Amino acid sequence: MKFISTLTSQHIDRYPNLELRDLYKLLHQSALGASHANAADDILEKAFNLELDNLNETHAEPVIDPISPDGKVVRVHIRSYLAQEYSKENLLSAYIQTTRNHNGSKEKLKKFCDCLKDLSNTNQLPFSPKETETFFSDIESKDYPTLRHSNVFKKEYKPSYRIVNLDFLQLSKIGNSDN
Repeated sequence: MKFISTLTSQHIDRYPNLELRDLYKLLHQSALGASHANAADDILEKAFNLELDNLNETHAEPVIDPISPDGKVVRVHIRSYLAQEYSKENLLSAYIQTTRNHNGSKEKLKKFCDCLKDLSNTNQLPFSPKETETFFSDIESKDYPTLRHSNVFKKEYKPSYRIVNLDFLQLSKIGNSDN
């Protein structure tokens, strides 16, 4: 539970207007990685390039944001990543490899969700225990679906990241002969 407590408090501090669905999305990504992105490589690449073409400035975020207990599954925040002049090709490659090679489980996700409910029951979240229980009962009845960020989160924070396993990411700068 300490991991979930730390992870959620970091995200609540960074994104004070997030909603329960945003925390659930974080837990979903922590437990299942990018496995929800099961499209063909060319479709993933097209979506990635479209997102790059439409990036806007937003608040500062870390380049690498660990979201799994072992620290290997991370959110790579694209704006921060590109600002450091890291290779977009390496990020895309790592993302695609992550979508194909993640060994998460819904059992792990259920445990993470139970931890979040426990945090709510001890008033460690900005959501009431009743609201949290209702939300997660609905999620469980739907077999832990993939959700998008809330409209508030999208509008206020303009999320732009990729879920990657650090085993697949080479942090090479643009123009580095090691690319």
